[in-house]
Amino acid sequence: MLEGVPGRVCSTMGRWILFTAGLILWASLLFGEGILPRRGGTYHYTLGPSDPPSLDPVHITDTVSHAVASELYDGLVSFDRDLKVQPAIARRWIVSGDGRTYTFDLRPKVRFHNGRSVTAEDFRYSFERLLHPETQSERTWILEKLQGAREFMAGKARRVTGIEILGPHKLQLTLERPFAPFLALLAYPAASVVPREETARWGRQFSTHPMGTGPFRFREWRHDDRVVLDANPDYFQGAPYLDRIVFRVIPDEMTRFQEFKAGNLEHTDIPTGLFQIVRNDPVLSRMLFSGPSLGINAIQFNLERPPFRGNPKLRQAFNYIVDKEAVAAVILEKRVVPARSILPPGMVGHNRDLQGYPYNKAHARRLLAEAGHEKGQGLPPLTLHYNTGLVNRKIAEFVQGMLREIEVTVELREMDWPAYLNLVDRGDVQLFRLGWLADYPDPENFLTVLFHSRNTGSKGNLSRYANPRVDALLDRADGGLDPAERTRLYREAEKIIVEDAPWIFLHYYSTDVLIQPRVKGLREQISAMDSSPTLGNVQMRMVWLEKEGR
Repeated sequence: MLEGVPGRVCSTMGRWILFTAGLILWASLLFGEGILPRRGGTYHYTLGPSDPPSLDPVHITDTVSHAVASELYDGLVSFDRDLKVQPAIARRWIVSGDGRTYTFDLRPKVRFHNGRSVTAEDFRYSFERLLHPETQSERTWILEKLQGAREFMAGKARRVTGIEILGPHKLQLTLERPFAPFLALLAYPAASVVPREETARWGRQFSTHPMGTGPFRFREWRHDDRVVLDANPDYFQGAPYLDRIVFRVIPDEMTRFQEFKAGNLEHTDIPTGLFQIVRNDPVLSRMLFSGPSLGINAIQFNLERPPFRGNPKLRQAFNYIVDKEAVAAVILEKRVVPARSILPPGMVGHNRDLQGYPYNKAHARRLLAEAGHEKGQGLPPLTLHYNTGLVNRKIAEFVQGMLREIEVTVELREMDWPAYLNLVDRGDVQLFRLGWLADYPDPENFLTVLFHSRNTGSKGNLSRYANPRVDALLDRADGGLDPAERTRLYREAEKIIVEDAPWIFLHYYSTDVLIQPRVKGLREQISAMDSSPTLGNVQMRMVWLEKEGR
């Protein structure tokens, strides 16, 4: 059996000495010898162009909502910068030899923001709330592998049998069958603990009156303007250094850039077309953080609607005519890698041998004719939807222009993020831009979540792709415990998916962000699961300001 966290400190004085020594060591490593964090101050940054669609963890599916929620809520576990699972509310855990049973010891002094202590029963309530059919969560796949979860979701059982309370602070979770990345799933926002009394009080409005156990507490939400959080002085892992975080909604990326240059934002993204200018600027270049992300951007086809339903040659033709190298070089200034497959570089199972769909106009024309639509004849009116943002608009216009080269006409339609997500979830689209950033560093999070037929729709498979052979391969890979065999199965499934072309595979993401020199403790935490400007996996409680910026 495996244990997550060994050891304990026996005396109060010993605990305090170790904590103090650990804090000094951590500070010297993170900030440099002789530098200790400063308390106080308000941290301003932008969520980008739109409001979070939801702050209820059971309905969080996007990076914008995640950025706020990660400061409000905690689960059993979380990730460190190296994307390894680390303790959160669970201080240790044991996994059974067959890989099915997980027993968690919870920290005894964790409190919700209303002051009530957290118990194992709160986790059972939160997990069953996620799975309950009345909740209509888009993220039931996080916990549906628990024993009895599917019966509970179908209304055939009053309890999830795989959730057992062994004591006030002891929780046991049992899976139907082994699932290697299960611990990583528990770090996802949907698996956060929430107080029953508050969800009962607010009902569906809990999204706008959120309460958890996190390092920051909800203060206010001025829609289309800002979300404000205050520090939680009683946080179980120590009070944040900051007094407050202000997440601002700023639709225009040049406005965000100017606000940063004026000192009104602590960090921000880089406007489209300015990356090389920033990199060559003697001042701004010193503020730049740039690194790869475990994510992919794509134009997706709705495979339940004509003309793309049942017509892989048409989808392949669209793939071949879109020049991904040009997208990466011209629009994104060579800061991203063109995509040839689904799993990004750095992800376990990434297959460098897959070639994808390099630009080939002649091949695109031939496939279009073989699909029954030579020179675009017989195609219905096509619309490509995308969410607000200059880079999204430029990519959409580029794709529109490339398709025009094979006589295919596409109309463009831009929408605000929450309304756009709702439209895509319902399947009321033909072509749509949507990216994906890893929730946890496992191929299952890309291939099974995004392409297994059981996840069709808002659960993740928004292209409505279905292939029984792929489903079978993914089921075998998901249930395997041998890493090499899992990788082999995922690669086989990915190869089939790429050949079926449910997406136009555009590029893998990068994280490019400008950070004010006064900001400390942020740069060191940015991981491959972060995206700019939200940086939703950074622990903001560890960030501090050398001086006030406003």
